[in-house]
Amino acid sequence: MDRDKIAFWALSEAGLNLAVKCAKMIDTATVFVPASMVNSRADKELAGFDRFSRHLSSMFFEYDAHVFIMASGIVVRSIAGLIRNKATDPAVVVMDEAGNHVISLVSGHLGGANALCAELASRLGANAVITTATDVNSITAMDDIARRIGAVIENREKVKHVAKCMLNRAPVAMICDRELFESCCRESDVCPEYIENPNTDDLAGYSALCFITEKRYDVPADVLGRSLFIRPSNLVLGIGCNRHTSSEEISAAVDRALDDHHLSPLSIAGVASIDKKKDEPGLNDYARTICKAVHWFAAESLDRVEDPGMSPLSVYAKKYVNTKAVAEPAALLCAGPDAALIVPKQKIGNVTVAVAKKRSILPPKKTGKLFVVGIGPGGADYLTAHARRVIENSDVIAGYKAYINLVAPLIAGREIISTGMTRETERVDAAVTAAAKGKTVALICSGDAGIYGMAGLVHERMAAIDEIVDTEVSPGVSAATAAAALLGAPLVNDFITLSLSNLLTPTETVEKRIEMAAASDMVTAVYNPVSKKRTELIRRLQAAFLRHRPENTVVGIVTHALRSGQKIQMSILDNFLECEMSMNSILIIGNSDTILMNGRMVTRRGYERKWQGP
Repeated sequence: MDRDKIAFWALSEAGLNLAVKCAKMIDTATVFVPASMVNSRADKELAGFDRFSRHLSSMFFEYDAHVFIMASGIVVRSIAGLIRNKATDPAVVVMDEAGNHVISLVSGHLGGANALCAELASRLGANAVITTATDVNSITAMDDIARRIGAVIENREKVKHVAKCMLNRAPVAMICDRELFESCCRESDVCPEYIENPNTDDLAGYSALCFITEKRYDVPADVLGRSLFIRPSNLVLGIGCNRHTSSEEISAAVDRALDDHHLSPLSIAGVASIDKKKDEPGLNDYARTICKAVHWFAAESLDRVEDPGMSPLSVYAKKYVNTKAVAEPAALLCAGPDAALIVPKQKIGNVTVAVAKKRSILPPKKTGKLFVVGIGPGGADYLTAHARRVIENSDVIAGYKAYINLVAPLIAGREIISTGMTRETERVDAAVTAAAKGKTVALICSGDAGIYGMAGLVHERMAAIDEIVDTEVSPGVSAATAAAALLGAPLVNDFITLSLSNLLTPTETVEKRIEMAAASDMVTAVYNPVSKKRTELIRRLQAAFLRHRPENTVVGIVTHALRSGQKIQMSILDNFLECEMSMNSILIIGNSDTILMNGRMVTRRGYERKWQGP
């Protein structure tokens, strides 16, 4: 998340728990709760208040964003007298205490509420509720682009005109670097047309234009009237000056240099000079006037800068500050790697000015997350609400082909990572890599992801490929519990789950576990009882259990539990091998307390002994 300071507000214990969970995702977050709740917690993020409305009034403009975990009505009434306009209001987001819905309420684009809402929803597996017209219609929002790249909107009144034209599908042009255009528009259904180096004839046919550039174009008045100008913060001023040069003279020299090269002063990102000028009042005053920091560099650092566009060695700089130049190398150093010197040094009175352009103004990469999602049996009725939200909000869906098909109605238009059986490692690596690139990924498994699922492999592979991403497991209805529900109530006391698959576990280990399970007198849920090639282990299992349990021990077999083709069979330990079984079957073997009651397999917990008394 690219917020500077975020405040979370909660009024209840449930809201507090969710607020603390969210705050741990963000380094610069504070959680405000009633003072009475602070003493009972050790969380360092907590700050107490006596009266909610009064404290909110004093803190509202101290934070870039506020997340309220409470009823939206409370929030609306509380902020009604505080909000001013969308250019200055902080972002306001509302969440319910269960973390099911995250709502962008105020300052969706400029304040970043939409982005914060989407990010929190993605991390929590919640529904993001965003109502701004451009977002619900998947249209590129220019004011949101400005916020994401840290740009200044020169004529804010034109934002609405551009958005209206795009909503009405009128022709709109975007004038900017191609890299920025592709980065900001790739996920939108409705995008402006791209123009890199426009001339007057290029612009005549557009209802609206958006210039995202440091360049000032000389356009006709009619074009100017329908144009939005967004100035990226991508220019660094390199400044050298004589002793005691006034801030006014420096300002005039900068204005002239920028004007001569058709550059906007709103794109100034910073000022740079040699460290020997740190005590120069005029230079420091100028930087304070434009609200930019001055970056100071030692002469040795300036001497190491090489650029084909730099001017010849400055005799003056060498004589007085012992370096080959000041303005040009200082601007390039401050602008960062691969910066371009777009204004060579200009000697204007007592001031030398150079301008370097930063290589890229792309928005910061989105933080990715990997959800390992148990989809249960696969049908919509048994998919948890959390799993559904995660799948619907994910950029990428990864899974075994058969499982992908089970959730097909939820994933139209998503990027799919699909592999066949025995290619789990490949699938997990691809999912981790996608999350590392900033995407929200749902790696789906049948049943529960933590029971013979992919959750463990995800952590193993992250360590193996040295790619650690934020990960969360979304639990699902397991095959064992689904089968138990269909059979009756066989798992109501202690039970064991046991897999007969020997693909990853040595056969000797499987046999040892079979013997221990049989001797335990615990109900045993057996996964993968047979396969086309593996038919002997189930016979050894029967023999082991017959050594420890009566022949008439109740056995239930469910194939394709809660799916199409479901089949339920009841048997006993002595002859259950006569039943139809496959890899999609779950075998539940009862214990000494398991009986058949009204055709249902039931394990007694001991209540009958309690009823009978001593």
